[in-house]
Amino acid sequence: MQSSIERKQLIKKGAEASLFYGKWFNKEVIFKHRIAKQYRIPQLDNEIRTLRTINEAKALIKVKEYGLNVPVVYEIDTQKALIIMEYIVGEKLKDLMDTLKESDKLNYFRKVGEFIAQLHLNGQTHGDITTSNVLITPNKHVFLIDFGLHEYSDTIEDKSVDLHLFKRVLISSHGNDYLSCYHAFIERYKTIYKNNNSQKLCSSILKNIKVIESRGRYIKKSERL
Repeated sequence: MQSSIERKQLIKKGAEASLFYGKWFNKEVIFKHRIAKQYRIPQLDNEIRTLRTINEAKALIKVKEYGLNVPVVYEIDTQKALIIMEYIVGEKLKDLMDTLKESDKLNYFRKVGEFIAQLHLNGQTHGDITTSNVLITPNKHVFLIDFGLHEYSDTIEDKSVDLHLFKRVLISSHGNDYLSCYHAFIERYKTIYKNNNSQKLCSSILKNIKVIESRGRYIKKSERL
C-alpha cells in the first residue's frame, strides 16, 4: 500500500480517529485512522478499533444504495484500523450558516432530513448528526460524513435519540436558525416516511423525542415543537 500513497497531511485529530488528506493511486483521499488507546488492553483495543473500522466502512458502502451522498470507500485496512475514502471538496454546513441565503439554507436541511429518513427506514442510525458532518460542495450538493458512531437499529428509541441530538445541536449552535431549519428538516423527514407508507412509525419516532426531552428535562416546554 505504501508505494501507492504520495503524501499525507493531518487535517483533524479527534478522540477516536485522525484524518489525513493525501493521494492514493492519484486520487485525492481521506485516510481515517483509528487511534490506539493506551488505557485499554491491547488485544481488546485492537478488536474494538477493527470492528468500528469495519462497521463504518460497511455503512458507507451500504447507504449509497439508499441514494445518500457519502464518500466512496476505496480500501479498508483492518490491521491498521484504517479506511481510505474519497475526499469531498466542500465546506461544512456549520461554517456556511451565517453566509447562506435563507432558501439555500432550508434546502440543505431538507436534504439532510431526506438522508436521515432513508437511513432510519433501512434500520440504521447515524449517531452524530451535526452541521459539522454535513458538507456542501461548490455545486451545492449535500454530503453526509463521519459514520463513526453509526449503528444498526430499528428501535423507535434509537431513531428518536438520533433526531433529538440533532435538534440539540441546532438549538445550541444555530439558535437564530433553529426553528426554520429544524422545521425544514423534519418536514422532509416526514415526507419520506409518508412516501414509504410509514406515517405511523414516523409519528411514534417524533412523539418519542418529546418523551426523551421530558425524561432529561433538556429544554423548556415553551421551546418544544
